[in-house]
Amino acid sequence: MRNFAARTLTAASLACIAVPASAGWKAANPDVEKAVADPRIAAALAAATALDRATIADDFAAFAQLLADDLAVNNPQNGVSVQGATAQRNARRQISYSRYDRSIEYAGVRGGMVVLMGEEVVTPKLDGAATPAAVHRRFTDLWKQVDGRWLLTARQATIIAR
Repeated sequence: MRNFAARTLTAASLACIAVPASAGWKAANPDVEKAVADPRIAAALAAATALDRATIADDFAAFAQLLADDLAVNNPQNGVSVQGATAQRNARRQISYSRYDRSIEYAGVRGGMVVLMGEEVVTPKLDGAATPAAVHRRFTDLWKQVDGRWLLTARQATIIAR
């Protein structure tokens, strides 16, 4: 009986461990896989991954450092935010996720900027919520190089499913 109780307690304890936070992207098609060979696209994707990871880690300074001074965001809350407002929303944990997964359907260079388009699935961090629902969004991100760093300069995101 003691072994059964110990195994049950161990299984219950393991079930309560949260799934680790993660952020990542995948190429949705062979064209994106080929596009990554362009060092500008690869660098912009690395910056996007760093931004997603900063969001997951609630690293507000790292998040803000990846935003261009002229950032404009058409956000999923049906509003427009600029760089300062976007960084403030992140610092207030209004932009805070435990998972951030992107499926990149298009990656290309336009006039010195890198355009990333596709679908993302995010799981918000919600205080007191037992199981927050994943949010599916369509997105378009424009990245530009400033002083050797790739920064997010424009973003559009639309919620398509919860």
